[in-house]
Amino acid sequence: MPYIPTAPDIKTKVADTIRARRKKASDLNAYIRFGTDRDEAGRYTTVGGALVTVEARVHSSEHRSWAGNVPNGYEQRVEISAVAKCHGNGCPSPDFMKEHSGYWPLDDDADKAADAIVPLVQQAREWAQKHAEKCRAQAYDGR
Repeated sequence: MPYIPTAPDIKTKVADTIRARRKKASDLNAYIRFGTDRDEAGRYTTVGGALVTVEARVHSSEHRSWAGNVPNGYEQRVEISAVAKCHGNGCPSPDFMKEHSGYWPLDDDADKAADAIVPLVQQAREWAQKHAEKCRAQAYDGR
């Protein structure tokens, strides 16, 4: 794999993920009511050799709505969050999660949700970098 000098553009990935989810939801043969898509936003190696990953999550769901403009009484929503996890064996604080407080209708502009996930992913990346610099947990080898 070639060296990439900058972090991946998570905004574009998340917007494409939401558009793909919308396309699946509009196809009657592959209708999906809920699910979580994960896009990797970074990897860090700890002092002990373990891996710390950062991912952006896009969660799709249906909620009962009493608004008259919602077909069938259910609104399809998108919620976003960023997660960082240390995969070290014996790590005392392996998780970081930052969620957005709101949601977007699935039919809304995908770029709005993608804009909102950038600061969440940045916070997760900062936590992962700090954690990787001080974590002494060993890489999990499955034994």
